[in-house]
Amino acid sequence: MNKNMLKKPKSVLCYTDLSKNSSYLVRYAYEISKMLEAELFVLHNVTDIKGAAGFYVPHINMDKLEEEVIQAARDKIYAICHQAVGDSIDKVHRIVIRGGLIEALEQVIRERKIGLVIMPHDGDKGILSWFRGDYAERFLRDASIPFLVLPMDAR
Repeated sequence: MNKNMLKKPKSVLCYTDLSKNSSYLVRYAYEISKMLEAELFVLHNVTDIKGAAGFYVPHINMDKLEEEVIQAARDKIYAICHQAVGDSIDKVHRIVIRGGLIEALEQVIRERKIGLVIMPHDGDKGILSWFRGDYAERFLRDASIPFLVLPMDAR
């Protein structure tokens, strides 16, 4: 392998599903980013509730509900990061995006110039189960950056 082919990433993206092992995942990503001297971003996506429902739900303010869900995710991601590494990951580096997983990953990878993605996997119900279908397969097959998948069930 040509040594010039390897590029040290300047930014690392840790995707969390906010599960019980997320603080371990964030801590691991934090240590990797320190070793690489790279900037660390922590991402969670919130499903677009209106889009997922696909129909009008009376008596519920969907915009307000989505904002409450996003705020709850922001609070949870703060708690996870704080538990894992204290205040080392600031608000700018904790990202919550409305939309699908693949779209959220693509957006953050592009906007933040991510060089490495770290993701959890917990058996059959883990994050990799979301990567099914032609679009997801193409996303992974055509990836221009490495993905590191940590098994959470073996912890």
